Amino acid sequence: MSSPDTTGPSPQEPKPHGPAGPPFWPTQDTPLKSGRRIFFALVRLSVGIGLIVYLAKSGFIHLRAFERLFTLWPLTLVAIALILLHLTLISWRLSMLFQPQGLALPLKTSFRLTLIGLFFDIFLPGASGGPVAILFYATRENSGRRTQVATVVVFDRIVGLFSLLALPLIFAPTFWPLVSRVHTLGVIVGTYAVIVTSLLGLLLLCLGRPSGVSHFADIVGYSSLRRFALRALETVRAYRGHSKTLWAALGLSLLANLSMVGVIAVGLRIVNPASVVWRLCLIVPIGQIANSLPITPGGLGVGEMAFNTLFKLSGLAGGAEAVLCWRVWAALVSGLGLFYYVRGMERRIVTAVARSHDPSWAEADPEATRAPSQVPAECTTRKQSPFQ
Repeated sequence: MSSPDTTGPSPQEPKPHGPAGPPFWPTQDTPLKSGRRIFFALVRLSVGIGLIVYLAKSGFIHLRAFERLFTLWPLTLVAIALILLHLTLISWRLSMLFQPQGLALPLKTSFRLTLIGLFFDIFLPGASGGPVAILFYATRENSGRRTQVATVVVFDRIVGLFSLLALPLIFAPTFWPLVSRVHTLGVIVGTYAVIVTSLLGLLLLCLGRPSGVSHFADIVGYSSLRRFALRALETVRAYRGHSKTLWAALGLSLLANLSMVGVIAVGLRIVNPASVVWRLCLIVPIGQIANSLPITPGGLGVGEMAFNTLFKLSGLAGGAEAVLCWRVWAALVSGLGLFYYVRGMERRIVTAVARSHDPSWAEADPEATRAPSQVPAECTTRKQSPFQ
């Protein structure tokens, strides 16, 4: 019985027109559904802008302070360098997580993919965000491995979320007087501890015996969804013998999140130098979680409100302004993502790695054992620009 994701598009499926990228996927939406989606996207954007205006009128954001972004340009360069370091670390993590699957995503390609995702996150929120864009490019030309590739991309995001939740727990003992004194922070840290424990337990379940994985998939019920769930769970279970890879991915995630703490610290150094203190290591990751909530496009307004509240609870100021500094710097860096999007990506960016010692591998994936000259050029080297 073949897996449902091994079949290509049906003959009746319309071919995409326009740019070959996530915002231009062919859809079966009716005009009513499309209009409704655009309406709610505009509502979410309006909520985000409204929150920014509220913070500005309440005196928590002083727009004149952002003039220092240009006068103190060396600090701006430091912040951009930290953002690029952050993107490099998470690109390395994604590339690393593909290796135990017998798949290869070069670091350079992963970095370009991450930049494109950043561009979609900032400038095209609500249409197809960064994670969707990354999924599109990673699964393209991998019709027989789409579930596996998609699972790795989602697992990469879960590792990033796990590390972001774990970071406040790591620093909570250092700032325990603050956590114990401020009830809200105590509740947040306790909630994070429960979520981290649950995620860890779920991971151990997925890495457990195959019978347990199969029993978990039986809950789905429908045969097609059950096959999809089994394939996804078996993909996660492939990390069972690669604990070093998991620890390395977690370490890269922690360093990436700490680099974002550095970006916020640089922003505060510009708008409110008195708030550059060590307890940012506790406060900033909590604010980043709030900024990740899909309430408004890119967390616009929500992140500023969350940072403003957390900073007030911690006896600090300038949180909302620091987040806006980060948005400006991230928008500048995302210009590289636009460049790579216009330039185009290879048709297949995730490729199988030949395993000569395992005959069943070649039988399951003949493409992996082909000589380079036998691999179709359109699957390996040809780039497709959205303007072709």
